[in-house]
Amino acid sequence: MAISKHTAIGFINGKQEAIEKVYLEYKNLMYFVIATYVNNQDDCDDILSESFLKAVEHREELKDPDKIKTFLCTVAKNHTINFLKKNRDIPSSDVIDDIYGEEDRINPILNMIEPLLSNKETIIVYLRVIYSYSWNEIVEETGVPESSARRIYSGAMDKLRKELL
Repeated sequence: MAISKHTAIGFINGKQEAIEKVYLEYKNLMYFVIATYVNNQDDCDDILSESFLKAVEHREELKDPDKIKTFLCTVAKNHTINFLKKNRDIPSSDVIDDIYGEEDRINPILNMIEPLLSNKETIIVYLRVIYSYSWNEIVEETGVPESSARRIYSGAMDKLRKELL
């Protein structure tokens, strides 16, 4: 579900209610973008907060309200990359534990596929295969558009076929 153009314009103009709506609508997507690069939940949470604040600070640079989703994802990605450049030597824990819980760490399928796939691929494959999520549920859980989720899943499955067969 995307926000209305009216809300996007309100965001650009700095209206508090619109900023809150934008945050609620896009925080999961921004988190997903961040989690594809960073494997630590605390770092992801911090980067999300900082990224959204940065987006609010630079909201007037967004000239086309229809591009708000792209704008927020770009800010999240760029802020994450800057974070990684500054913190290269910090060890990271696994985001899968944070998303699915410690009990899934013993799942043999997860243990088999995780080293072969990126975090994003692992999450989507795990949701689809282990939890039998529909594409709509995956979209809702990750904030990734269905076509992108399907493409990521397909690519991940190709990788797994090549590695495991």
